[in-house]
Parts: sequence; structure tokens; C-alpha cells
Amino acid sequence: MSGSWHLGRFANIDVRVHWTFLLVPLWIYFSSLAAGSGVAGATISVLFVLSIFACVLFHEYGHALMARRFGIPTRDITILPIGGVASLERMPRRPAHELAIAVAGPAVNVVIAAAIFLGFAILDPTAGAVTSFLSRLALVNVALVVFNMLPAFPMDGGRVLRSILAMTMPYASATRIAANVGQVTAVGFGLLGLISGNLMLVFIAGFIFLAARGEAMLATAPVRYDVASEARSHVAPTSCRDEGSSDAVKARLLNHPGPNFPDVRSLPIISSQWNAKNALGWLGSNSLEKFLVSSGGSVVGMINKSDLQRVVREGRGAMAIERLLALRIIPMQSLRSA
Repeated sequence: MSGSWHLGRFANIDVRVHWTFLLVPLWIYFSSLAAGSGVAGATISVLFVLSIFACVLFHEYGHALMARRFGIPTRDITILPIGGVASLERMPRRPAHELAIAVAGPAVNVVIAAAIFLGFAILDPTAGAVTSFLSRLALVNVALVVFNMLPAFPMDGGRVLRSILAMTMPYASATRIAANVGQVTAVGFGLLGLISGNLMLVFIAGFIFLAARGEAMLATAPVRYDVASEARSHVAPTSCRDEGSSDAVKARLLNHPGPNFPDVRSLPIISSQWNAKNALGWLGSNSLEKFLVSSGGSVVGMINKSDLQRVVREGRGAMAIERLLALRIIPMQSLRSA
């Protein structure tokens, strides 16, 4: 991610921290001093915040290590002021795998909180600064579980909801429903923040709403062909071969041209789960200036190759295409207007 610093590599996964994260401990420290906590109290507050983000890092490792079990590598984990992001190389193809990966993160926080509470039960510690510190840390982990399991993108609960729905309906429909639920949840958070005067809650609500809207945009883009079943019948679920380069997918598109499709049926197909750099590498010296994008087994639109080249030049080559689309860093052309 642009503007982040490399902290190290653990369990074969790079850990990065965005420069804006440094504003958090600085703000906590000087806010504590202004509140009269003194240097010692301010230092403890900073250590507490850093401990919370250590739990967030373990949370992201839960996602990453579970994804690794399904053959999905993680490019890196980045710590941000609002949490952490584990950048998977691709999204899982099976709803059950997505469910397991989404739940793995909050499960780590459950284990941390349970370990602290169990330690208190066994050791029966006396009241003190350390006990208070650990008690608050355990409660924060419980709060992280509750917050992350809300059925709203980009939280884990939104992906859990989508994976459960995708077990009984098309992936695009499941994404659309989960994204709509996320937007409703975000509006609720926003109203609560405005009523209570909590500007941070309003900020979080805005972030959730935009992220959910991005997911909804991908899900509701015009879909010409549902190729999920075709891809499943020709590509092994555990294969590292991506749906965007599947011969079966392309054959179905070429054999069943629909309205307006003949104009673009010769274009290559790339999954939205690929990052920009890998997509350009796969396209190679192909002289075509446009390519099709698939998401959840369906072709959702068309992108200019030049936009990917621009993104790579800007240092965003590691970002997934679906993320670039959700943030509107690159535009996508509807096949309806092709």
C-alpha cells in the first residue's frame, strides 16, 4: 500500500504500517497529557493502544493463515489508523472457504479475550494496574469481535453473510444483498453518531457505507454471462489457476454471444481479484487496449489497459482490481454500452 513502511516478515507474510498510524499514539499521548494524566499515565495509554493494534495484527494473521490453508497466499498485512488489512492474492472460490477465512479473524480475538479471563480465573490476581490493563484489553477484544461480526462490508460479518447466502444463491446476488445490508447498517451508525455527537462513529459509518457501496457497484454491474457453473466444471476448486484465465470461461463467452457482445468477445478476461501488476504481467505485450473483468464467475464490465498502467506507475500495483474499482481509482465501462 502506498505510504506504508515495512516492519518485517513473519510467517512468510510482510507486515507494513501506514504512516498515518503514527498519528494515533501521538494523539493519545498528548490528549492524555492535556487531561492531566501525567507522563506515566500518557505512556500507559499509548502502550494500551499499541496492545490493541497488536491484537488487530493477530486478527489479520487469523485471516491470512486460514487463507493459506486453502492455497491462497497473502501479499502483506498493513496496519492503518482504523484497523488492519490482510491483502489476499485472491478471494476464495468456495463460499465455505470464504466463511472460514472471515470467521478466523474474530476467532483470534475470542481466544485472546478467553485466555485473559481464564488467566484471571486461575491466578485470581489482586487489583492493580496490570490487572486493569489486561481487563480492558480483554473487553476491547470482545468489542472487536462484536464490531467485526456486524453484517456490513468491509467487516468480517458482511463477508460471513455473503458466504452463507452464496451457498444457496448466485454469488452476485449474495454480494448485492450483503452490500445493501451493509449500507443500511452504515446509515444506522451515522444516525447514532449524529444523535450522540460522536464524530468518530459518523466517520466509521461513512467508511462502511462507501465500502458497501463499492461492493454493491461490482455486484450490480451489467452481467452478460453467468459463467460460475462452467468454471466450476472445468477448473479444480483447489487449483491456483484463476477464473479470469480459464479456457472454459472464455469458450462460453465466445459460444454464446449476447446483445452488444460481438464487439468485445475477442478481449481477454481477467478476474477482479487479481492485482493491477499481475494483470498487466498476464496481458504482456497484448496490443488490445481493453479487457474484460470477471467477478464471482460473471463478466461485469470492461477496463482500459492504460488505467492499470497508470495505477502501477502510481505505486498501487499491489491493489486488487476489485479494490481499485470499489474506490473508483479506475473506471469500469458497462458492457451494455460496449
